[in-house]
Amino acid sequence: MSDEDVLEILLARAREEWVGLSTVAAVAEAKVGKDATFAETTSALLSVVGALIDHGAVPGDLVGECPGFVPWQGPKGQALARLACEIRVLGEIPSTAELCWIHDPSA
Repeated sequence: MSDEDVLEILLARAREEWVGLSTVAAVAEAKVGKDATFAETTSALLSVVGALIDHGAVPGDLVGECPGFVPWQGPKGQALARLACEIRVLGEIPSTAELCWIHDPSA
């Protein structure tokens, strides 16, 4: 399956619901391989999130009641820098409910 096919699958899912970072991380890990360093996997994860943003998806937080998705404000670079910083502080690749969710509000 090509990178574009995988991206389209993620985007379709992001239009239907919120996508957790563990799903994005699995895509990133498939790109760099299981023996990749934390830095390589983080870079790949940020690349996938960047591509999702380029196609209309946004990172954000789930808070309170439905719909409960609050997109992060600011341009792509700011969102990626925030995510990179939060991953660095976490010290590991995030699980689904950690740091943020990805959603395509155009759905």
